[in-house]
Amino acid sequence: MREYDKKHENIDPKEFEFVQRDEKIYDKRFETKPIGYFKDAMIRFSKNKTNVVATIILAILILFSILVPIVTSKNYSKLEDQLQFLPPRVPLLEKIGIYDGTVYYDEQLVDLETYDPETGIGYPMGFNPKFIVEGTLETYQETCNTKEEFCVGGVNILALLNEDTSGTIQSKETYSFVVANNPEITIDIDSFSGENVKLEVLLSTDTTFDTIATITEAGKETLNIYDLIEDDVDFTSRVRYVLSATSEGASVTLNSIEYSNVSDVESILHTGYSLNDSYRITSGAVSYERFDGLYTRANFTYDAYGAAFYERREKAFSSLKFDELVSQYPDVCQLPADPSDLVGWEFSEGCPVKRVLAQSDKMTGPDGRDYYSYDLVLNYQVYRDYDEIPHFLFGTDQYGRDYFALVWLGLRTSLFVGLIVAFINISIGIVYGAIEGYYGGRVDLLMERFAEIIGRIPFLVWLSLFVILLGPGLLTIIVLMTVTGWLGVAGVTRTQFYRYKGREYVLASRTLGAKDFRIIFRHILPNGIGTIITQSVLMIPGVIFLESTVSYLGYGIGHGQSFKILGFIELSGVSIGVLLSDGRTQIIDRPHLIFFPAIIISILMITFNMFGNALRDAFNPSLRGSE
Repeated sequence: MREYDKKHENIDPKEFEFVQRDEKIYDKRFETKPIGYFKDAMIRFSKNKTNVVATIILAILILFSILVPIVTSKNYSKLEDQLQFLPPRVPLLEKIGIYDGTVYYDEQLVDLETYDPETGIGYPMGFNPKFIVEGTLETYQETCNTKEEFCVGGVNILALLNEDTSGTIQSKETYSFVVANNPEITIDIDSFSGENVKLEVLLSTDTTFDTIATITEAGKETLNIYDLIEDDVDFTSRVRYVLSATSEGASVTLNSIEYSNVSDVESILHTGYSLNDSYRITSGAVSYERFDGLYTRANFTYDAYGAAFYERREKAFSSLKFDELVSQYPDVCQLPADPSDLVGWEFSEGCPVKRVLAQSDKMTGPDGRDYYSYDLVLNYQVYRDYDEIPHFLFGTDQYGRDYFALVWLGLRTSLFVGLIVAFINISIGIVYGAIEGYYGGRVDLLMERFAEIIGRIPFLVWLSLFVILLGPGLLTIIVLMTVTGWLGVAGVTRTQFYRYKGREYVLASRTLGAKDFRIIFRHILPNGIGTIITQSVLMIPGVIFLESTVSYLGYGIGHGQSFKILGFIELSGVSIGVLLSDGRTQIIDRPHLIFFPAIIISILMITFNMFGNALRDAFNPSLRGSE
């Protein structure tokens, strides 16, 4: 300080100047308005941009849950099995191959009638080849040892199971032959094993069968039936295998049996499953097994939307519905000259009916009109009034409903249940906790013991009790989640009252004669409201999760249920919990059915958490006036 004085001791006094020497100074009025408690809270709330963004997202979720079900009401109420389990299809993402409405299938059985051994290409059963994405079809073969229709080729082994036994395997069917057709039976045996093992061919011209040929050696042998019989008469045939041995292990390995010129059929070939399925064990301990067959399978990518909106077959389409349908499209649905016979009629492009496959006999009704039912093929896109193939952003569910609309409908129901339960729990919890914390002593002791007793009863006990008394449904869920749901809020409120009830301002208010009600709700509760609000807001997603559990167990909201708010606003029984429960059964093949509701409820949880924290800081009186 001395050094500073020495440095500036030579300053000329003339350099100093008096400020406002000739002015009169008055007190000025404050131009700003006083800021109230809630306005101050909102100012503090808006300072945290992250919380503001979370609140906006939460508001968007709530807005979507209200508006989307209204705009897309027909998309979740209409059940269309033709559209079930369609994958997500998003307009922009489909251009880059993501969510483009296609499904990848693997290990699908190939229709053997379409399989070409030279090219190795065959089309999978149950799929329209027109909608297999070009260049994605891969056909391959793998071995199989099962008695299935599509396990073909290989060998069939008939074997004795025990020692000193004999067994007989006989064909189930008998085949009719016309001698003039020169019928033949071709038998291909891979091997014989054991003693006295043989195959017999039986013929009958009346009711008894006689052996006309016996085969005991492996190889391929063709029997000309005409050369084996004496009389020039028609007959029936049956094949029988006779296994007889003194030791275990007698067997015959059979490749195929072919009947040529059987009645009006060119030939009948038994191999693989058909051979295995056409014979029966008539005596003895005999096994009939299959080895080294071949499955023909395919992997491919399929245009699910194109196939779903292409064609649909209706086998019992009433004439009343048919007439009404074609009358809506008079330009393209032109009927033939004789409208009473529509079998084989092809309709023009753009008509919802493509062709009529069959027509029932005429039935005359009481009104004198003729009625029919048709087996026909519909153009499904036109039939359902779609101008173009739609985009289902989240795909469709097992009933063919738009899953995007269904998720928001479920969110609306879950939010409603969450808000109702949270409101009840918060109201009970604040009042109960306030009384406990404010009065303390014996009152607090008794009330706390009662709360502990309620909280100690297991959840499943409450669930069983209310299901018995009220039955499954919305009321059961609300009562179940409120019987113990208020305990958490009551505990937090009690703690806050113990914290603040001894403060000076509370004592001063009591000294000035304030009543308990005013002290509780005017002086103590506002100071602890931040923590209570956070607890209360976080209760809503917790209630939604609990509703999911109860609905999964089948005791809460379920398919087909509905309920009304205020007597006129009807809400569907579909909730996020129900959708998550349904999606669990499809998590391997269709993970999007659980992914989308899980994402929505996760975002809901995060935003509610951030919103609750923001409200806690905003309503904290100790932060009043701070930025």
